[in-house]
This record gives sequence, structure tokens and C-alpha cells, in this order.
Amino acid sequence: MLRSVVVDDELKSREVIKTLVETFCPEVEIVGMAEDIKGAVEAIETLQPNLVFLDITLKEGDSFQILQALDEINFEIIFVTAYDEYSVKAITYSGITCLFKPIDIEELQQAVKKVAKSKTNMTTAYQMVNGILKSKFTKIPVITKAGLVFTSIKNITYIIASEAGSTIYFIDNEKVESKRNIAEFEDVILSTKFQRIDNKTLVNTAQLKPIQGKLNHLEFLNGVAISGDSKIVSRNSNTK
Repeated sequence: MLRSVVVDDELKSREVIKTLVETFCPEVEIVGMAEDIKGAVEAIETLQPNLVFLDITLKEGDSFQILQALDEINFEIIFVTAYDEYSVKAITYSGITCLFKPIDIEELQQAVKKVAKSKTNMTTAYQMVNGILKSKFTKIPVITKAGLVFTSIKNITYIIASEAGSTIYFIDNEKVESKRNIAEFEDVILSTKFQRIDNKTLVNTAQLKPIQGKLNHLEFLNGVAISGDSKIVSRNSNTK
């Protein structure tokens, strides 16, 4: 049984979520509800839920302030929103589940089943969401061997699909492997300077040299060149 807390600044919304969960999600028990940031923090710390339904936008702020106030995020999260494009993009990228108002019963049930099986590190996921929103989508989080790092989008030259997900290449010729696919990066990179050149390559056109010669041969300002099939065909003498 998942012990759950519902956080929403509207009484009607809290009651709707409570009724839907109790009626259609027998594996969840609503043990508490809160309408503001202070009440939510107190309820979570006191009741120690396994799952928290969080309305993104509250009258006095947002649910990210609740998560920031907690010493540890040791519970699953389902965000609920009337729809905020940027928040939803950041949340989706992080892997946290999100429901839209008015809540669809089938989507609610699927969301609950998903979090019941989830192994998502919610602290890391929250850091991803918060970092993306604070940077206003000028940085993206990437999990490396060293941990979670935020990289400036303008420093990316291109991203190529790999068997494991994607490889991100930077202007300094460094690269990072990611388990995320190209489509996920497209969703979170809002810059119009990034363009697909084929099914598996996303290019930062701001880092390209003016087109010369073959159209299927792209050269970047750092001296790296790739062919139309996304293969690296040359590097300058300063390349690491």
C-alpha cells in the first residue's frame, strides 16, 4: 500500500484527487492533504508518505519550493498541472510522472502503477527539473560518471544517436555519453539554432562554419567535420 499526501491550493482539486485515488487506485491510501508550502512540508515530514501528488502552481509559489525545503526526497512524486509548457518539458526530461487537469482516470491508474515500480532517484530528478527551469533552458543536465552536471547548450556542437542513447559533443572537443535519445534532447533544447540533419544527428548551427563545398559535409568552428552519415571525417591539429 502506498501512503500518499495530496498538495493543491484548491479544496475542490484536493477532494477530486482524493476521490479518484480512493475509487480507482486501491493500492494507494490518502493519509494527508495540504494547501500551501508550509502545510505540505509539515505533512510530508510528519506522515512520511511513499507518494506525493504535487500541484505545480500554488498561490504563494510552486511545488519546487516544497521539495527544496525538505532535507531528503525519499518518496515518489506525481506532478499535477493545468499545463505549463516549460515546466512539463523539464519534468518529462527528468523522468518524473506528470498528470494534467482535469485528471483522466486511466492516466491516473497508469501513473500510480508506474511510480509503484519506479526506481527513479527523486533527488536527482528534482535537481534536473530545478536546474533546467532556473537556467531558463540555457543548460541541460547530463548524468556522467562523475555525477549530475549541467552543461551550457551553446557549448554543444552536435548530438549523435548511439546504441546506448546519445553522444554529446562539445566545442572543446570533449564528449559525454547519455542514455537519453535524440528526441528527448530536442524536447528540452528550445534554441532554434539546433537542427536535425538526419534521423540521428542534432546540430548546433551556431557552431557551423559557412557552408563550403559538399552539402553533406559539415565543418564546425572548432575544426571538427562530420559527413552526412554523422561520421567524424576530420579534426584540426588542436583537437584532443
